[in-house]
Amino acid sequence: MNIKELLKRVVKGLLGKKLLNFLILLQDTYFDLVLYIKHSNIFTKNNLNKLEAIIILNYHSLEKGLLYKNLRYEFGKAKVINLLKLLKKEEIIALNENSQIIAAASVLINYFDLHHKDNIDISDYFSLGDYNFIKNNYPKNTISTISYSNHNFFQESKGDFLKFSNSRASVRDFNDKKVPVDLIYKIIDLAKNAPSVCNRQSCKVYYIEDKQVLDEVLKIQGGLRGYTDKINQLFAVACDRNYFYTPGERNQLYVDGGIFLLNLLYSLHYHEVAACPAHWALNYKHDKKVKKLLKMNTSEKVISLIAIGYPSDEFKVCSSKRRDASEILKLV
Repeated sequence: MNIKELLKRVVKGLLGKKLLNFLILLQDTYFDLVLYIKHSNIFTKNNLNKLEAIIILNYHSLEKGLLYKNLRYEFGKAKVINLLKLLKKEEIIALNENSQIIAAASVLINYFDLHHKDNIDISDYFSLGDYNFIKNNYPKNTISTISYSNHNFFQESKGDFLKFSNSRASVRDFNDKKVPVDLIYKIIDLAKNAPSVCNRQSCKVYYIEDKQVLDEVLKIQGGLRGYTDKINQLFAVACDRNYFYTPGERNQLYVDGGIFLLNLLYSLHYHEVAACPAHWALNYKHDKKVKKLLKMNTSEKVISLIAIGYPSDEFKVCSSKRRDASEILKLV
């Protein structure tokens, strides 16, 4: 037995297991905080990963704006200005083969082309010179949105997994027809085969169709503005802290919740129900409000909201360009 293990046993004997776990939890939570402060975008923007994150945040916001049928011209002006500034940086131009930088440049090009086609002058913040600079320095531009009808969106929902997985996309434009409750049970029944730590299955799904409650929940979340009138059914995915044992499992609810969330999205797509997940990266007071509205247990943590329904006859989805495998896989 080494000295570290010996000291650990002595401390455990002196303090007791509960107090020791409390101290470990306190220590690990502190290090979580320190690392988040050091490496997140909250306080510093001092490396290329952080710049890329800001670029993604801005371009995806513009990408979503391009989905509207009744487009509000000159939308996202500040984001366009910010993206132009970032994409003119030498260190970003050097990354013009990066999937996310290509996507950002493409959104700007599509944004300009759309306004130019409709004779809308945006030269006060996005000049022709800016446009040519982006086209010349980022030549591999792509489309930013994909058009579908409700007849062809689900054509691969029963196909092989490669086609099925690549055919799922977030839909924000729903018609008035409601998904029947018996089908919702089938959707949950398939989603429940998601793996979880030691098979604890800590996730719960709250189904909301009361429009007043639903609108209040979406108002708290704030990420689906412009589409809330057409959202008549909503899932809230939650994870229950009661199922976790050790200080090391303090974040396991997010892992299990994320795995279950994806499985639920796949189940919805398989059953030909459109869906759009909305993140829940909000603070404690928002959690408290929603838990009160939905009568959740205090032990539960909201993981995500999912707007569900049947899609409109014609609609668009974001292309949401994914990273190349070479940008993700690191051989060690």
